[in-house]
Amino acid sequence: MAERAILAYFHSPEQAEGAAAKLKALRAADVQVDRFDNDIGRGFESAMADGMLSVDGDVNAIGLDIILAAVIDDSMYEQACRVIEDAGGSI
Repeated sequence: MAERAILAYFHSPEQAEGAAAKLKALRAADVQVDRFDNDIGRGFESAMADGMLSVDGDVNAIGLDIILAAVIDDSMYEQACRVIEDAGGSI
C-alpha cells in the first residue's frame, strides 16, 4: 500500500487534536501535532514577520502556528484532507 504525507496548519491546538483523533480513526500510520515559532530574526526583519501576513500574503493564514503532520494510506488521502479542512485546518 502506498502512503502519503500531509502537513496541515491550524489556529488552535484543539482544532488540530480533533482532526488528529479522526485521522487516527482512519488508520493514519503516524499523526503528530506541535506548535512552531515563526521568529526569523531580530529588528526590522522580525517586526515584518510577526504575524502580519503569511509567506504568500494570505490574510487567512495569520495565526496558523499549530502544525499537524500525518502519514496516511493513499486510498484515504482525500477523506483525510476533508477531515482536516472540516476541522479548520489549511493544507
